[in-house]
Amino acid sequence: MSDIFKQTKAIVFNNHPFHYHLYENEGKETILMLHAAFADHHLFERQIAYFQHKYQLVLIDHPGHGFHNRDVVQITMGDLPEVMHRILSENGIEACHLIGVSLGSLAAQAFADRYPELVRSVTVVGGYSVHKANERALKAQNKLRLKWIVTSLFSISKFRSDIVSKTCRTEEGRELVARGARHFGRASFRAMAGVGTFFIKKTSPVPYPLLIVVGEHDLPYVADSCEEWHRLEPKSRLVSLQGAGHCANADAPEAFNAVVEEFISETYI
Repeated sequence: MSDIFKQTKAIVFNNHPFHYHLYENEGKETILMLHAAFADHHLFERQIAYFQHKYQLVLIDHPGHGFHNRDVVQITMGDLPEVMHRILSENGIEACHLIGVSLGSLAAQAFADRYPELVRSVTVVGGYSVHKANERALKAQNKLRLKWIVTSLFSISKFRSDIVSKTCRTEEGRELVARGARHFGRASFRAMAGVGTFFIKKTSPVPYPLLIVVGEHDLPYVADSCEEWHRLEPKSRLVSLQGAGHCANADAPEAFNAVVEEFISETYI
């Protein structure tokens, strides 16, 4: 079977080009993937290899990350749901499955909240709800974010090293995170503005099928938040991946790919 080659394309947003990566596969359903903070789309290397012949894939480097590491003023994380909408529209994609890791999972949920008609399913990895059961996680994340900023001010190399070692458990996973982290600089933090707009309190269940994936060795507050969230969402499925850390898709790719493929194949809205 021949490879499906990656196309790097761009939309114009806020009078500025925003690039994304498309593995075009005409007639197939689309999966849009959103990586964790400080990484880039290479975090999904094993997912790309596994899914590219079965689905059409769209991958985005977040503002301030990867391809956009120098675009730290014109477009921010708060713009990402609208950017995603524009990308789908310009490619004639009527709906998609979303996979978001950590920070990417927050953007995925925000997009699903604003454009529910464009979402077939949402898979969250190492994340928590933007609507409910998130108080402990938000408090812990704010403390961690401040620590990261301070560390980066003193030593960007130590910051990157800490991110890599604490995000994944396996050498393969750490290498994938490191490929993106080397492009993340101090100024990139400015592009992470607007994440707070993703959080809207709601008690009603989400209308889409939801897969919640947590690594066996992820942070306790993430695991606890995922369990509580799962209890509150009738359309959710919770899966723990053995041996995996925060970015479980990179630490346990074979298990992750199998779980996601089964989930998507059984998804009906």
